[in-house]
Amino acid sequence: TRLRKSGEIDGQWLQVNLASNSHLSSVETRVQLLPQQGISIISDIDDTIKITGVTDRKAMLENTFMRPFKPVRGMAKLYQHWSKQGAAFHYVSSSPWQLYCQLASFCDEYGMPHGSIHLRSFRLRDHMLRRVRLIRRGGKGSAILELLRACPHRMFYLIGDSGERDAEIYARAARRFPDQVAGILIRQLPERPLDSVRLEKVFRNIPTRKWRLFSDPKEVRDLLENSATSPL
Repeated sequence: TRLRKSGEIDGQWLQVNLASNSHLSSVETRVQLLPQQGISIISDIDDTIKITGVTDRKAMLENTFMRPFKPVRGMAKLYQHWSKQGAAFHYVSSSPWQLYCQLASFCDEYGMPHGSIHLRSFRLRDHMLRRVRLIRRGGKGSAILELLRACPHRMFYLIGDSGERDAEIYARAARRFPDQVAGILIRQLPERPLDSVRLEKVFRNIPTRKWRLFSDPKEVRDLLENSATSPL
């Protein structure tokens, strides 16, 4: 109560100052406070909410390190709609943690709901740029599993795209945590859509009611309408 009256807690966010023993300066940041029960959206970043072009190595590098970040049309409006319905957000990516400030600014600039951001930790060296695709393959899955373990009583919807292996990563999470993963949404990229062969393999033994494909964000606006009683 005291923290809320002082303004240190605003909604689900706690304002904190972090100080290092080796530095005199401190950093002001926010910590997300979540109720034990509720709805969480775990969202991929690249080609789900931000245009990256991961299927084209040259385009991916240029969109990541050289060009201003651009949003996927309609996703901010969709996420704002879900946020108003009470959903909390967690953004996950295999991008390096060094891009945190840029990605956080991107989310603010284009109106994505505030949420936790989970990135891959590694040292970015010049020669690693040649191996960006290989580097990107790890990290995202473990971050998702950590979120599911940390919030065992919350219901999760996993949102990604068909460009990388979001479907495979999310399907594994759904098999390990069937009572927590309420649904999976995959945005179809024209240059690399999920075809019937891959779909059958990826979602084998996962009920069809638990996953959906979409091209236009408007197609999945109703996601949370019946979430209190049944998945998707």
